[in-house]
Order: sequence, then structure tokens, then C-alpha cells
Amino acid sequence: MKKVLSLLALFVVSLLTFSMVSALDNTNLNWGTVKVNGDLVDDGSVLAVEEGQTLEIRVGLVANSGADDIEVEAEIGGYEYNDYENLDDSTHIFNLAAGTTKYVNLELQMPKNLEKDEYWLRLRILDKNTAALEKVVMLAVEPSRHGVDIKDVSFSPGNTVKAGRSLLATVLLENFGDKTEKDVKVTVAVPELGVSATEYVDVVQTDNHNIDYEDVPEMFLPIPATAKEGEYTVVVTVKYDDLRETVTEAFPISVLANELFQEKSNAAKLVLAIGPENQNVAAGKTATYAIALTNAGVTSKAYTLEAATGSWATATLSDSLVVLEAGKNQVVYLDVAVNAGTDAGEHVASLVIKSGNEALQTVTVKANVVAGDNSVAGNFSLRNGLEIALIVLVVLLVIIGLIIGFSRLRKDDEEEEKTYY
Repeated sequence: MKKVLSLLALFVVSLLTFSMVSALDNTNLNWGTVKVNGDLVDDGSVLAVEEGQTLEIRVGLVANSGADDIEVEAEIGGYEYNDYENLDDSTHIFNLAAGTTKYVNLELQMPKNLEKDEYWLRLRILDKNTAALEKVVMLAVEPSRHGVDIKDVSFSPGNTVKAGRSLLATVLLENFGDKTEKDVKVTVAVPELGVSATEYVDVVQTDNHNIDYEDVPEMFLPIPATAKEGEYTVVVTVKYDDLRETVTEAFPISVLANELFQEKSNAAKLVLAIGPENQNVAAGKTATYAIALTNAGVTSKAYTLEAATGSWATATLSDSLVVLEAGKNQVVYLDVAVNAGTDAGEHVASLVIKSGNEALQTVTVKANVVAGDNSVAGNFSLRNGLEIALIVLVVLLVIIGLIIGFSRLRKDDEEEEKTYY
């Protein structure tokens, strides 16, 4: 009797188990068409794919009666590095109304170092608490005929570099194809700064479809000294298969400003020295003011000068347009001709210096009109000579400062290059 009861219990458990396994079948949820990369896959057929290829999977589901909380997943097992690169994809949960057909899309990226073998692409339909429905698509994985990738890129002194220094780029190539690739062109560039470097290299494929790696000779990217501080992108481009195929990767770097070459405002780049700013002059005579302009920037600049006086005098300039290269200087003379009959006392003339439409500086000079011939005209030559000498001294100090700055920068560059070897 106990044996009979045991058999009956086993029979009931078997029925329940069968009911649970076939629960999705009981909803009349069936497979529709299955396509991989647009090609219809029939049961029992073997689909040839290449390593590194993207599989775009489209699955159809047919529901003769309603089904709730359904999801579809795709998975490939048996890959060596499956714990690092998961070869699976799944849909969001959805419901199916009775008498409808639904198509879902999945995508799998085949690794580049899959072994040449047969793999199963397993498609599953799942719900909350019943056994899954599974369909298998057999894949014959073949190696790519031509396949080169950027395995790794490193930078020295790192991902942060100071403007005016060089960035050293080291690239490691990976050949996962069947063919030996010769004269592979590798270019490293920072498009925003207009700098690039190129090397050609042979990538040798080893036997038995083993993946081979090749180091590219080091490439130097000179970062312009005037580069603004900020984030930039290094673009690494590899051309192979007789330069017909291209692979590209981008990497961020940070550029630090170089204090010696940072663009400042135009006003800060212009250095002025004036002599003498205050002169005694008799009515009917002319006072001459020397204005020394120095371009302390790093690019050439054009300056326009405009002088103005009241009705007491007439102002003229020896030059109204001055073009100066970086570090260069020029002296412009402002002549103020005092009208006869001008009242004695202090009078003011102004000089505006512009770069384009921007007014950089406004200079004020004073003329102390004295009665009769009590001006300092007799001493003017000596006094002007001393004051102009002072102006030249100021300009020389500016130039010497620039030279010292350039020398220090060059010395830093030389020391930095030595550290690479």
C-alpha cells in the first residue's frame, strides 16, 4: 500500500512539474521568425559570422492568447572572458494581447578574440514563474580576414601637460585577423590645437590564428605655448589593409596654461612711456611729447592713435598708425602747437590709443602756457634727450624681460626632453 501511495505521489509531482515547465506553452505563445543581421534563420541551419561582428537579432513572438510580464533574452556562452565581457542582451518586460504578433530587437557584440569554433546563440522567452522557452541558433565563428584594433594608448608625462611642452604618445596595436598587415599608418592628433604625429608600422600575425600585438614607435605632440588651459581630445587613427580600413579612438587630456605665453587683454599687452608729460610752452610755440609704444604680447598688433585738444591749440602726430611685432617698440611724437593769444596757465591735450575698435589707453599731457618767451625751449634739447633716454631704458627693460622669459622656457623644454631618455 505504501508503495502504491508513493507511486501516486510521484505521479502527481510529475504532473505538476510538467504543468510548470509547459506553462508558457499553455498560453499559446509561439516563436515567430528569427533574423540575424537581416537574414532569416531556419531551424537546424548554421549561420557563419566573423569575430568582432555585431549581431543584430530580430525575434518574432506569436500569442494566440494573452501573456503578461514577458521578456526575451539572447546569450552566447563558452567565451573565455565572459566574466569581463558579457555576451547577452535582453528586452524590457512587456505584455502580449491575444491574437497578436510582436517583434523585439536585441544586439550582441562578438569579441575579437573568439576561437574559431561553433557557438550557440540561445534565445529565451521568460516570464515570472514558469520555465523558459528556448530556441538555439548555431553560429560558425570565423576569424576576420583583416582585423586591426587599438589595444591600448598611454601618454607621458600623463593625461595632463603644460602648454609649451610635448606630449609623448605610445600606442599598442592588436591584429586579430588572418592576414599580416604591413605599413599600418598610425596618427595621433589634437585637432583643436592643430598638432599631429604619424608613424608607419608592420603588424605581424602569428600562426594558428593567435592574436598578435605590436608597439608603435613613440610619437611626440608639441603643445603650443599659447594653448589655453582646458580639456582637449587626442584622436588616435589607425589605417590598415592597404589604408582602406580605419579604426579611431579618442582620449581626453588636460592642458595647463603657460604663464609666459597666456593671451592677456590688449590693454595689458601695450606698454607706454611718455616724456615729458608736462611742458612749459609760450603762446604761438609748439610743445613736443614723445610716446614710446611697446608690444608686450606674443602676436603682431596694429595700433591707431588719435589726439585731441581744445580751441587753444592744434595737435598733430608723427604717426597715426603703428604696427608692432611681438616685443617690438616705436616712438611716436605728438606736437601741440599753441595758438597765439592763448591765456597763460595749464592746458590739457589727450591721446587715445586703439587696437581695432577697442580703446586701450587714454593718455593726458599738459601744456603750461607761459607769457612771453619764458618756456624751456632753450633747455628743450638737453631735457628731451634725457627723457627720451629714459623711455628707451624702459623699453629695453621690457625687451630684456621677454628675452629672459623665452630663455627660461627653452631651458625648461630642454630639461623636459632629457627626462624622456
